[in-house]
Amino acid sequence: MRPVTLGVRREVSKNRPNDRPRNFYEYGSFQSRQVTLSIWASNFKEESTYTLKVSAYDVATDWRLDLPEQEVTLGENRSTELWSGICPEPPVDQAFDKTAPSGTVVVHAMLISKGEVIARYTDWPQPYKLLDLPDPKLKVEVGGGEIRLNVEKPVKGVWLSVEGDDEGVEFSDNSLDLFPGDEVVVKTKGWEGRVVTAASLRNPKATRV
Repeated sequence: MRPVTLGVRREVSKNRPNDRPRNFYEYGSFQSRQVTLSIWASNFKEESTYTLKVSAYDVATDWRLDLPEQEVTLGENRSTELWSGICPEPPVDQAFDKTAPSGTVVVHAMLISKGEVIARYTDWPQPYKLLDLPDPKLKVEVGGGEIRLNVEKPVKGVWLSVEGDDEGVEFSDNSLDLFPGDEVVVKTKGWEGRVVTAASLRNPKATRV
């Protein structure tokens, strides 16, 4: 419901049709071929200009690619296509899977204005059950009515909570996808005196932070 939002869609072309979602990778008798990506933004306020920053991370290796930043103008009360093309993927000699090199690549897009991130969106390769996610080395700083989150590797679905009864506890955002170099600050209230915990797709059991 935010006035400016981002969207990213991945589409996997397969060697033959099946009834699985078009963004799912296939292995075995069904195989993934070319993979395309499209990025767009919706703007529900006056025409504005932002910097689009897109990064790709391979969760199976240390490969990373930052696409050239570009200035984009979003028209008033409309959606605008910002980028489309082949999904970024590591060189074949560096790829974890040679048959579908982008099958472990996560794409993170941001709209930035005057150094502030206005909108974020992340596209993860699916199905999630095939991903072997690395330790994100999550760093959490709690204090002053906010929680600051940083990681060294991508992590999906970080869920913040508190131990015991969470009645009256509020977080300004939750279920977060986090990426290196993109600190996320969550405003909080009502948690004072209680231990904050975090869980994620990689570590579904909540642990103290």
